[in-house]
Amino acid sequence: MGKGIVERLAREYPLNITWVGYELRPERPVEGERLDKLYPDMDVKAVYNNFNKLGADYGVVFNPPKLMPNTRLALIATELAKDQGKFEEFHSAVFKAYFTDGKNIGDREVILALAAGVGLPPEQVAAAWEDEGYRHRIKKNRELGQTYQVAGIPTFIIAGQEKIVGAQSYDFFKRVLDKVKNS
Repeated sequence: MGKGIVERLAREYPLNITWVGYELRPERPVEGERLDKLYPDMDVKAVYNNFNKLGADYGVVFNPPKLMPNTRLALIATELAKDQGKFEEFHSAVFKAYFTDGKNIGDREVILALAAGVGLPPEQVAAAWEDEGYRHRIKKNRELGQTYQVAGIPTFIIAGQEKIVGAQSYDFFKRVLDKVKNS
């Protein structure tokens, strides 16, 4: 959904976009955590109904996941995808796998299959997971996010001065961009 809004906004505003993969909860267990255990009082259906209203204009369908994954492997694979010129395809595949298909994007086999699906050789992905350089990039991305006090995903930083957190409407983005433009 964020990508669809960004593409639409780019037609009206001069956007310079840098996507940064932020590991929101690095302490999350490798196997992930069940959503119903993490948030027993959350009305997941209501949250996802709102997501689906926002995503409808962009052809995005959200299905409530059962698991909050540990995203480190997906984030490292995303950094590799950037290096290989396959960021957009891989990012979209991971987004759909988690939010639409309900897959555990913390699972090695899921990430390897998604990578292969966009032309990233699985052996390169597996090697990137062990590469200290990629781990360092994830650490640096987290430090950058912490400077902006990122507490939710997605977070959009506008001109270093405004922050949009979570799934928001196109009109909300426009109001923030107009505010920045006129300041």
